Amino acid sequence: MKEEIYRLNQSSGSQELIRYTICGTTHPNPHYRIDRVASSIACIEYIEEGCGTVTIDGETFYPAEGDSYFLQAGHEHRYFSDAERPWKKHFLNLSGPLLDSMTESCGLRGIYYFRGLDLRAEMAQILTLGRAGQGDCTAEITAVLTGILLKMHGHVRESAEPSGIAREMKDFLDTQITSPFRLELLCRRIARSESQTIRIFRRAFGVTPYGYVLDKKLAFARRLLEDTSLSVGEIADKLCFADEYYFSGIFKRKTGMTPGECRRSASRRKGDGLGGGVF
Repeated sequence: MKEEIYRLNQSSGSQELIRYTICGTTHPNPHYRIDRVASSIACIEYIEEGCGTVTIDGETFYPAEGDSYFLQAGHEHRYFSDAERPWKKHFLNLSGPLLDSMTESCGLRGIYYFRGLDLRAEMAQILTLGRAGQGDCTAEITAVLTGILLKMHGHVRESAEPSGIAREMKDFLDTQITSPFRLELLCRRIARSESQTIRIFRRAFGVTPYGYVLDKKLAFARRLLEDTSLSVGEIADKLCFADEYYFSGIFKRKTGMTPGECRRSASRRKGDGLGGGVF
């Protein structure tokens, strides 16, 4: 079984305010992929195990076990499982003016990825209502949704003010995307040991300095593949990967496609003018 899907019962009147389309569980599937252009729905998802890639309006994340994300309506959604460690995740698809208002009120407009935000209990409540399939469940799910959005709001506030040292590190790393990663340079810059440097950065941004730079390098590589005629070897060299084979392997592991497949996919999207289909 690749997905469990439940339709949520609502009255026609309640759907005018907020519409809960479906909820369910995606079971591990290395070929799982979703592409939506200007999506009419929003998605809230919690990852129980595995990892994958999420892109919304050109911004790319790599959510893994214990993370959550909120893909908002009106945007391009692209997400897929890691081929070696595919996702098991729980989801709720929804839309409507009440959701828009709540999103705005909680300061979540344009914030999509919540590293380490545990929504296990909330998604379990929603799935229980979906499996039961009895009566209008709008009030019950809206109560759970309110709790989820408040959790997201709190998560954003807690991570909104990284220390001055962490900001200095991030600003420095942003200049190193086309340079070899050298942790010792970062340590010398802030006069801290390697373990202290990694701990400060991870606490502020939820990822190691190397992981941050690698994500940035791969996002830049994807733009170069889609928008330039540079060869894979030239891109690998420009971004200071050991060689094009190492670059191709890590690109495939992180994005689910080879550099060549990424370039061909971009060419097809540009050719048909649609930017992708719907899975």
